[in-house]
Amino acid sequence: MSIPPETVSPPPGLSPLEAGDPASIGPYRVVGRIGAGGMGVVYGAQDVYGLCVAVKTVHADFARESRFRETFAREVEMLARANGVSTARLHASDTGAEVPWLAFDYVPGRDLRAHVREFGPLEGGMLHAFALGMAEGLAALHAAGIAHRDIKPGNVILSPDGPKIVDFGIAVEIGTERSADASASYGTPGWTAPERYSGASADPSADVFAWGGLVVLAATGRQPFGSGAAAELARRVREGEFDATGVPEDLLGLVEAALSVDPEQRPSSEELVRALLPAPEAGPEGQPGRPQTTADSLRRMLRDYWRGVDDAGHDPARWATAVGVVSAAGLGASALGSGVMGSGAVGSVGAAGTGAAAGAGTGAGTTGAAAPAAAGSGTATAGGSAAGTANGGLLSGIATSKAGLTGAGVLAVAGLTAGGFVVYNQVSENPSETVAAAAGILEESQGFTARVTRSFSPAHAEEVAERTGTPVDQVVEDSLVEEEYLYSAADQTFLIRGAAMGPDSTAVANHRGELYVYAQGEEDAWPLPERTEPDPSVSPDSVGLTLVTEPLRQLAASGETEAGEGQEGVYTGPTVLGLLDEGAFVETEALARVELDEEGAPLRAEYTTEQREVRIDFEEGDTGVPMEDPQSWALDNGLYWDVVHAPICGSIVSGWPAQQEWDVQASSWDMDCDRAMDIAGVVEDSSGQEDRVAFLFGRFSRGTTRAIDETVACGDGWNLDAGEEPDPGENVAPLSDCRPITNFTEPTEASPEFYDADILPVVLIDFQPRD
Repeated sequence: MSIPPETVSPPPGLSPLEAGDPASIGPYRVVGRIGAGGMGVVYGAQDVYGLCVAVKTVHADFARESRFRETFAREVEMLARANGVSTARLHASDTGAEVPWLAFDYVPGRDLRAHVREFGPLEGGMLHAFALGMAEGLAALHAAGIAHRDIKPGNVILSPDGPKIVDFGIAVEIGTERSADASASYGTPGWTAPERYSGASADPSADVFAWGGLVVLAATGRQPFGSGAAAELARRVREGEFDATGVPEDLLGLVEAALSVDPEQRPSSEELVRALLPAPEAGPEGQPGRPQTTADSLRRMLRDYWRGVDDAGHDPARWATAVGVVSAAGLGASALGSGVMGSGAVGSVGAAGTGAAAGAGTGAGTTGAAAPAAAGSGTATAGGSAAGTANGGLLSGIATSKAGLTGAGVLAVAGLTAGGFVVYNQVSENPSETVAAAAGILEESQGFTARVTRSFSPAHAEEVAERTGTPVDQVVEDSLVEEEYLYSAADQTFLIRGAAMGPDSTAVANHRGELYVYAQGEEDAWPLPERTEPDPSVSPDSVGLTLVTEPLRQLAASGETEAGEGQEGVYTGPTVLGLLDEGAFVETEALARVELDEEGAPLRAEYTTEQREVRIDFEEGDTGVPMEDPQSWALDNGLYWDVVHAPICGSIVSGWPAQQEWDVQASSWDMDCDRAMDIAGVVEDSSGQEDRVAFLFGRFSRGTTRAIDETVACGDGWNLDAGEEPDPGENVAPLSDCRPITNFTEPTEASPEFYDADILPVVLIDFQPRD
């Protein structure tokens, strides 16, 4: 029995099941979708013991071709040999089923790029553990005779247990000649070794080349060859123009050798492992310790240094709950029994990699000694496939198999990872895959700027005109909203300039995971406007890159994407559009028209809903977009913007004539919470910190302004005239905000008690009275 769409709300990291999706695959109960591609679907599922797995399936149409089925069986056989601590491992498979499938662990976490963007580069022992983990994973693959060929950030998951290599979609036997290699042209520019551009056969040294790039990104937050068009990245790779500045000295030599243009100059993965292994632990009384395997040493390093890596919201209990709901609804019948997913048996994979019947729908598939039983007993936590959460991390997992694409008539495919797969000098014939790849290009880019215009649709404008008596043209003009989207991967910032948060707003930003909202203000106004709380539908996650990429991915996933007739690079179809409208985040069904350039990157996107027409024109793509605090940008453009929502870091107690508790708001992008609370502590009580404080000429007639650390000016309440008694009934005087100062000068003889400085009209910290 199949599950109707939207019957069950899936856990984070999974999308809802769709009509026709199976309730179970082999011994696994299906929970939701991890992703889908032109060749099949990857599901999130659980076994009877609650183990979370990812199950990759293949469309029956492709499975009918014997050549494809043989390719799939060969892929399964290769994966069964992979047995590293840091490699994804196979659990079970049935290559003989009507719809072939294979199952891996689901590894929770973010891919390398998403982790570095959110938490910053790895350092010290943790970086060393990462480098060793990646080398160990490659060495395990290479020892098993496998060349991965698509080592890149999206195929490396940082899980709580350590880094994991995933996605073996274009892996081949080492030494496979290009003439026999259906996926020889696949790879990701900037991560593909230079010799692959000239037709070299599959070789482990290409994986080692990518290892060097991974360590550069992990250590610095930068891609070794930067970003840009595929042709430019290929040129830099071939000419060895990489930037490893910032990689620690103890790793730099290995990284530079790995990134050598000449594959003969690169170390092998085993040599990397030997160079990175820590010294063995000493035995009792200084005696030599017992010999340790590479796996033992790696696990010790992970135990000692692997810190600060979460599961990106993954919760097996949520999966179990979802499965329970499905069962309660009577939808848990085995798909194998009904003939949907299999032939009534769970096949096993032996050394030859061929499927074999194992009983009447009850047997557990195995993959030989290298993999645990599908029933879940004895499953090693170190192995697995991967899929990050949709918001906490980009989808990454077992991509649809690329090995049989040529025979299937498809020349390019976007995988389930964020960036998809780029094929050199080829164009996808599958509209859905092409649109998904376009979304990946945006997600993997350095940044972009886009001009956004939206107004009432003609039909809705006519309804409003009839109701209000206003001419239709005037209704459309009055509804027009113009915005600018700016995205910078380096700054981890998505900024919207415009009235996205309502008619009085000027900008909204997600900066390093925090939400900031701005409104039009006046430079000399004081006190500042009170903090406003955004609509509950608005969060940092709803002000982000997904505003641009999710409609593209929904279009690709709709199954109804069509290429524009007679219009090259134009794709149309249904989607779901999310946008910020009058200060709320709303999602609605829309018809999409997307135009791509010659390299597959978006040029413009148009969406029509019942009420809106939205157009996004991409002005600059894959470029380092300069980002600055919107307050500073506004001043440079003759404007003044108030910060009406920003992170609250804590509170202090201060005030006159009575004490008041104040929330401390870090209003500037340059003011983190630790610094904000440090300065606020001086405002609250400067006793013992007099060396940090200097009195300035006050900005207000009854106020005192103090410079703190000669860099920040803060107001700290009101002064009373000599002899004046405070009014007990008077409200507590507001604390002034804190702003940056320049040109700090010593007191003069005319004013020996006061220092002087220029106070800039940018708010660093604001104090909001706590109710």
